[in-house]
Amino acid sequence: MKVANAFTQFPIVLDVTFVPNRFFMRKSIQIVLFILLPLLLFSQENPVNDSISKAKINVYIDCNSCDMNYVKEEVGFVNYVRDRAEAQVHILTTSEPSGSGGTRYSVLFYGLREFLEKNDTITFNSQADATEDAIRIQFVKTFKLGLIGYINKSDIAALINISFINPDNEEQAKDKWNNWTFSVSSSSWLSGEKTHSNFNIYSDFAVSKVMPEWKTSFSVSQSYNESRYSLEEYDYYYKSINRDFDFDFEYVGTISNHWSWGAFLKGNSSTYRNLDFSVSFNPGIEYDLFPYSEATTKQVRFVYHIGPDYNNYIDTTIYNKTEQLMLYQSLSVAAKVIQKWGSLSGSVSANTFLNDLSKYSGNIYLMTSVRLLKGLELQLAGNFSSIHNQIGIPKGDVTQEELLLQQRQLETQYNYWANIGLTYTFGSIYNTVVNPRFGF
Repeated sequence: MKVANAFTQFPIVLDVTFVPNRFFMRKSIQIVLFILLPLLLFSQENPVNDSISKAKINVYIDCNSCDMNYVKEEVGFVNYVRDRAEAQVHILTTSEPSGSGGTRYSVLFYGLREFLEKNDTITFNSQADATEDAIRIQFVKTFKLGLIGYINKSDIAALINISFINPDNEEQAKDKWNNWTFSVSSSSWLSGEKTHSNFNIYSDFAVSKVMPEWKTSFSVSQSYNESRYSLEEYDYYYKSINRDFDFDFEYVGTISNHWSWGAFLKGNSSTYRNLDFSVSFNPGIEYDLFPYSEATTKQVRFVYHIGPDYNNYIDTTIYNKTEQLMLYQSLSVAAKVIQKWGSLSGSVSANTFLNDLSKYSGNIYLMTSVRLLKGLELQLAGNFSSIHNQIGIPKGDVTQEELLLQQRQLETQYNYWANIGLTYTFGSIYNTVVNPRFGF
């Protein structure tokens, strides 16, 4: 007969001739049991671990920026489920930029089942230069702190120890920049082939300061893009250059927990938009239906701007203008809701020139993510703009190169985009196991 050695990388086949006897059969059975018995024992569920697992509470984490492998390793006193319908606690995270250039994270804890209506919110801030490791460590600390209120009502509480680090001896950090934040960046791109090459350079500088009662910022940026096209067999050569320069200043002050005011000064120069230079000053006022303290989860904002808008054009426009001073106004309504069922945000805006009401535009934007059924989620987003205020379109015919290469802005009455998607997940409701091998 042929016997395969299973303990080598490649099977080794041996020709063996033997006569069965009782001694050989007894030894064979002993060897098989010696090999299989440990495997059978280890494959059985450990009754102690199973009991601990049942004592843990089920948690559903809704966090796109979390390193879930790290979270599961560091916060092992809960069961992680992939479906909110199976959870006892739903953790939802939101984020918004902070004054230092970093991020302010809000972690919302929603109690479900026996913890219904037991909710909490914890926030923390990360610096602009914070590493991914520092952020995930802070997430873990926040998750642990928020879950304690639920854990102490469960059977697993007896296995939890709480430690405290006394910060009395730590020196308070002094801010030599007095809350001012500066940012400088520059980038360049180069690509090409036999018939085409492209070169782009972009740089910007920004400074800002954010305080509880006011905030201000200033930024300046420029970009240069050059493209070359050539076909020797057709004796064809074309060079396209687009330049842009922008500066933006804003100051926003507080009136109350629902009202704010702001002053906004903007400047622009753009070959694509036929602008030699443009300057606008648009003071504005804003009203939030909800207190600003609740902005991380819900907001409905009404914003109105009004002010002068001066344009000096590179080429004469289709309205025979080389320069123009207009009085601009805009009204917008923006809403955002982040809740356990998903998120919804959108805006409606309209603007016009007071000295020429026939020049106007409107915009509608919608984005939502909704959990429809167990494991089924709908994502929907779209934008539509009605455009009737393109006062800077240059006069004259558009060349074929300008049309194909989008070298200059063309007249249009609208633009739009939309996307829709469904996500369905199914299978085991528990996903506590962590296996990072091969990066997934």
